[in-house]
Amino acid sequence: IRTRSRGSDERSCSEALLKFSNYCQKNCDYCAMRAINQKLERYRMSSDEIFAIASEIAKTKLISTIFLQSGQDPHCDPILAEVIPEIKKQLNLNILLCLGERPRETYVKFAELGADSYILKFETSAPNLYQEIAHTPLSRRLQCLRWLQETGFKVGTGNIVGLPKQTLDTLVDDILLTLEIQPDFASSSPFIPNQETPLEDLSYGNLNLTLNTMAIYRLAIPTALIPSVSALEKTYKGGQLMGLNAGANVLTINFTPKQRREKYVIYSQKRFVVSLEHSLKIIEQANLQVRDGKSG
Repeated sequence: IRTRSRGSDERSCSEALLKFSNYCQKNCDYCAMRAINQKLERYRMSSDEIFAIASEIAKTKLISTIFLQSGQDPHCDPILAEVIPEIKKQLNLNILLCLGERPRETYVKFAELGADSYILKFETSAPNLYQEIAHTPLSRRLQCLRWLQETGFKVGTGNIVGLPKQTLDTLVDDILLTLEIQPDFASSSPFIPNQETPLEDLSYGNLNLTLNTMAIYRLAIPTALIPSVSALEKTYKGGQLMGLNAGANVLTINFTPKQRREKYVIYSQKRFVVSLEHSLKIIEQANLQVRDGKSG
């Protein structure tokens, strides 16, 4: 069943992903960017580097959203304060941020600078499991999501399928929490084991459970932007096309320079890298039309 055709229009948009820092304060058990991983070579791009790549993105004419992602790295905030207004003024790109947990006043500042949207996945709705794998309380994560919505951001959130001690009941609770939040972006990703983490020996998350979760998000939140994440392709060749058919309508194209990309290991050092060509190919295979991020 192609759930997308029951819940949304037949268009897909693409976002340009730039992973501009791999520093992180947190120590999540699934992520090799965790603060205590001393084997990882760290980097943090300058505002000039970020703007130069944003300029290349703007030249494609097919993408109107830049997705700026980093670990939880407050030292990036002055860099963003410099580059966000320039991207908005000179390039007129939508700006989507994924920077982790911040004080409320920082979210307000990002919005005032011109950022449009913010992704903060809750990962799991089970407080004990979240505490065990992230080593911080879930309540703090959810408070940040409330602040983001109150600030006026378009907000994205969602879960990971395949975490240790996760059950079908907790997956149902993940879906219910997502529906309670009513995000503008709803995401479900399969767990990918990562080297240099406590969870490196676990199996991949279940592809079908992930696709089913995405399909429920599509039916329950018809207007949501739902990404078909690269982890689907890493789990199964053709997984991103399956994600589009399950209800996804967003593909994220990686514009991070290769020498930086290999050091951004949030889920896996060998994750699938989505190119513009790959994105356009599977959009065509899914019989979708390309739209930019500013289309209705």
